[in-house]
Amino acid sequence: FPILAAYIADHPEQCLVACCKENFCPKCPISPTLRGQPSREPVNTILRDPSATVKIIREKLNGDKPATFSTLGLRPVLPFWASLPHCNIFKCITPDLLHQLHKGMFKDHTVKWATEAVDGGEEEVDRRFRAMTPHSDLKYFKKGISLISQWTGNEYKQMERVFLGVIAGGTDSEVE
Repeated sequence: FPILAAYIADHPEQCLVACCKENFCPKCPISPTLRGQPSREPVNTILRDPSATVKIIREKLNGDKPATFSTLGLRPVLPFWASLPHCNIFKCITPDLLHQLHKGMFKDHTVKWATEAVDGGEEEVDRRFRAMTPHSDLKYFKKGISLISQWTGNEYKQMERVFLGVIAGGTDSEVE
């Protein structure tokens, strides 16, 4: 039997392979409402347990109503990895740079937070992107970034290169 050591996929496929809904983490059982939220107590979690996950899914497929099925955000699909020897799919899943780093951390968190913090909001951030001096090694966002409906990995990288310069000095001194 081949031994599955790494599973490289984008976030939607990771969730499909982990048999969980897309708003849940495919690697750990943390609730979507707790993920990424600041709290007084640090949120520590462990990886999902493959045998426990398969057991809960089998119970659901047999018509039972396991209590943890919904709280873990599982889907009623028997996974291909259930019978593979020495397989812990939750350890095999590799990070998805586009969806988790560029879109998740940069766009959904950093850009959103910085846009709300900058005096003038979205219009000011767009104005600052337009004001950046064009350079041969950098993409020039002549219309700003708020009108971009679908960002590519390359656009994320180009925005990340200049973002600190764009928002510098644009907030109240208490934010800095």
